[in-house]
Amino acid sequence: MTPLFCATPSNYCQLESSEGLDRKFSLNYYSRMRFIYNLLPLLRNATTTAPNFSRTVSVLGPGNERDGINLADIDLKNTFTPRRCAAHTIVMNDFMTENFATREPGSSFIHTSPGVVNTGIARELPLWAKAAVKITTPFLSLMMTSAEETGQRQLFAATSAHYSPAKPASGAAFASGVPVPKGLGVATGSDGQIGSGGYLVNWNGEITGKTKILSDLRDQGVAKTIWEHTVGAFERVEKLNQAKA
Repeated sequence: MTPLFCATPSNYCQLESSEGLDRKFSLNYYSRMRFIYNLLPLLRNATTTAPNFSRTVSVLGPGNERDGINLADIDLKNTFTPRRCAAHTIVMNDFMTENFATREPGSSFIHTSPGVVNTGIARELPLWAKAAVKITTPFLSLMMTSAEETGQRQLFAATSAHYSPAKPASGAAFASGVPVPKGLGVATGSDGQIGSGGYLVNWNGEITGKTKILSDLRDQGVAKTIWEHTVGAFERVEKLNQAKA
């Protein structure tokens, strides 16, 4: 049975997995990082065999860092709300992008935002809400991006040499990705360095994340804190699963 408990007096309820991880938090963060972490050997191998190219893309919300994070309760065991969950997981995706890029300079790691996408947001809403969405959709569509355009932009992020790894394999034409159009160079990484291998990308492909929030957290060494927390969570869950087996 999935544990259900209210983490705050505001009646925001938190659904936990059998490993003790909040399911929303896991969807936004832990599952993504575990997927990348487990793939690291294959990513390294891809950089040494033709076409010597490897990359990961996590689609969530860079550029929407509205709050910092609570370092005393990173996984929000005691202070969970949907807003805090969004704030924490966006910032943590940001810094893990940097962490992976630093540790794996032959690969690129990207955190992208799809923007507001028209993907049938009303399909699971009650009838009254569906009717309201249908009425407002013509106005909202002016601020939305189509699913087709978003897919094209994410494909660009996943393949373009604009987001080059820090140390692409030498002598391999596609080690950095698909060559960029004339006039478009290598992007600036999340750490402020051109071609760092870790990129925060907004809905239209431009670099984002240059906020005071991230700068202050970076100065506090939060990137290292988040890496250690994440790897520690993986190790704890591994032990739990081994014990169950």
